[in-house]
Amino acid sequence: MPLQAQGIVLKNVNLQSLYFLLEIECPPIASLLHPGQFVMLKIEGSEDPLLRRPFSLFKKNFTHHRQQENRGRFSILYKKIGKGTQKMTELGRGDKINLIGALGNGFSIPPSPSSQRAALIGGGVGIVPLLSLAEALRMERGLAVFIGGKTKTDILCLKDFEKLNSNIFVATEDGSLGHRGTVIDLFLSEQERLWRGGPTPVFASGPLPMLKGLANALGPQKSLCEASFEARMGCGFGACWGCVIRTIDPETPYQRVCKEGPVFNLGKIIWEDR
Repeated sequence: MPLQAQGIVLKNVNLQSLYFLLEIECPPIASLLHPGQFVMLKIEGSEDPLLRRPFSLFKKNFTHHRQQENRGRFSILYKKIGKGTQKMTELGRGDKINLIGALGNGFSIPPSPSSQRAALIGGGVGIVPLLSLAEALRMERGLAVFIGGKTKTDILCLKDFEKLNSNIFVATEDGSLGHRGTVIDLFLSEQERLWRGGPTPVFASGPLPMLKGLANALGPQKSLCEASFEARMGCGFGACWGCVIRTIDPETPYQRVCKEGPVFNLGKIIWEDR
């Protein structure tokens, strides 16, 4: 059951370009968060913007962290793109924020340890929810992580994934870092080699055009992929029905990204022209 609670800012730093890391202390909500879930955030004392903003879990310190003072902390990684995130860049240590979480349904974690390998595919800030997933996965054959962006300033979390001994592939659309092209192009160029022992699970996160391209690329095998969807949200917990997506479910064909998602099986999505 989601909670509303006050969080305390521990750190708010500019990582690169328009991307910022916000570390928060909020034990009640931190204890509930799982990879793929998100929080709705509002700066206390500010009514502009009026609506909360959704942010995926980036990292969290688990309740069994060896240092007790670090338990109950989690972080989000956000991009400065509008009025709300501009105000967030002004937050400093000790400032208070109002949170609702944990929200949504996250990724399915295979039984640990798994003899399989997994591929993680993230576009831009979409790579964010995949880091906590990578930390939770215990794949004996390791992780293949595909990170994409328009330019090298949009490539995030390289050092974080390197610490997890991941096999990392990078693509930029302008060729400024790694493979020149989209992250889906790069994944397809490596897919045959990665799947030599048979198809493996795929986890993805990013903008709708990227996920649609991945669904088309995987074809009949798209049911092997779980994907975290991005959407504009009014409430974050399913009341406003402002973030629906069409699925093949005959009973509930329109499902809410904030409630039934944000993680969906890619094989259950019906793609409509947008």
